[in-house]
Amino acid sequence: MEKILPILLIILFFFVPVSGAEENQSVDIITLDELLKENDYVLSLDPQNLTALEYRALIFYNEEKYPEAINASEQCLKVDPTCSFAWHIIGSSWGYLNQPDKAVEAFQKVVALNPNDPVQYNVQGVALSRTGKFSEAIQAFQKATTLDPGYAAAWNNMGVTYYNMKQYDNAQTAFDRAILLKPDEPKFYANKGYVLLQKDDYSGALSMAKTARTMDLTCVPSWFVSGEAQYHNRNWKEAFYSFDGGFNALAKNEIWYYQGAKNTRITKDMQPMDAYYIALASNVRFTGIWERTTVIKYKIKRYQDTLDLYDQILAITPDYGEGWKKKGDSAIKLERIESARDAYKRALEFLPNDPEVLSSYGYTTGLLGDYLEAMKYINKALEIEPGYARGYLYKGLIYSFYGQREDALSTLSKGLEFGDEKPALFEALANVQFKNGDTLGGVVSTVRSLLGF
Repeated sequence: MEKILPILLIILFFFVPVSGAEENQSVDIITLDELLKENDYVLSLDPQNLTALEYRALIFYNEEKYPEAINASEQCLKVDPTCSFAWHIIGSSWGYLNQPDKAVEAFQKVVALNPNDPVQYNVQGVALSRTGKFSEAIQAFQKATTLDPGYAAAWNNMGVTYYNMKQYDNAQTAFDRAILLKPDEPKFYANKGYVLLQKDDYSGALSMAKTARTMDLTCVPSWFVSGEAQYHNRNWKEAFYSFDGGFNALAKNEIWYYQGAKNTRITKDMQPMDAYYIALASNVRFTGIWERTTVIKYKIKRYQDTLDLYDQILAITPDYGEGWKKKGDSAIKLERIESARDAYKRALEFLPNDPEVLSSYGYTTGLLGDYLEAMKYINKALEIEPGYARGYLYKGLIYSFYGQREDALSTLSKGLEFGDEKPALFEALANVQFKNGDTLGGVVSTVRSLLGF
């Protein structure tokens, strides 16, 4: 199960500790150029003024001009190689530029210069975690929490790292400690919810999600934790509304949203869903929430919504075979047979030996008038998977469509020997029986289609 990964919370805490970053944000009435001119003037009087150089780095950092912030910080280091502030700006900037290895190098310098500062170990741990050096990250978080046992953010980040190591008991312990220290932080509860999902404790995960949302309705991860739990419990509508709530909450948050191997920052300058599409383009195969949403829409018979979602996904990643297959399934439900056939045909390019795609393509082709092509593909599906009940269903329906009722009856009966698709097989069998004048048989098959056996 792919999900909104809890590494989000690591990143959220990643950049907070830059000294003075929040207090020195430029106000709206002062432009970047004006700040730089003032800074230029101070530096013209004393080019070695470390405070002015640090301030210049901070100006660029606050304006999200990270390459310029790095360059300005390097000027600080020429004056004082031990300038911890400059190394911190460099590390944070490389983090925003999605260069975690370079961030790690910078934060190692910060730790070396501040060996008794728990904040620096926490930041180092985050950087190490982002590079996949989980064991080293845990050591950094342990050092931070040893220096300051009440450091809730470090406990949370430790839990996130344990989660990525699949050490769920350790992760839960760390999240419990973070919650105990800071019980008003909704994201800690959402993170614990992710752990409980992995431990199959769905009621516990729902409880954590509810607690987080009670504190903050815009806590995005809590909505997705709830959605996953409801999805597992087969509560399709509740799951749909949870995921939908998460997408709506995205519009009210500035967060880092993790998909596959790519980070996309959702800012005021980019519409949340546009940023989400960019993340999808990175790796649609691991976008668990998209898949959950489309499946749920299909389950609650919102077939047009499902079709629209797959159109969006396939516009971004046209080589996504599973997406073409599921688009075809939705189109069939809407009786858009040509659209379904075309979708299955595209799916065959990527899934040439998938019995579902082969039989579905054959079925739609047959409904559009090509009997021989239909049987060719359906028979190939049944050769690959002789026990594929839907293959027999589609073959029986095509026989019936072309008036071959006896062949249809025998094929549908054969399909009933296998466990799946019995309601649909009985329904198709009843239709053929009624056409053949077998009213009693048709009534019995109709009842059995309703009962499912």
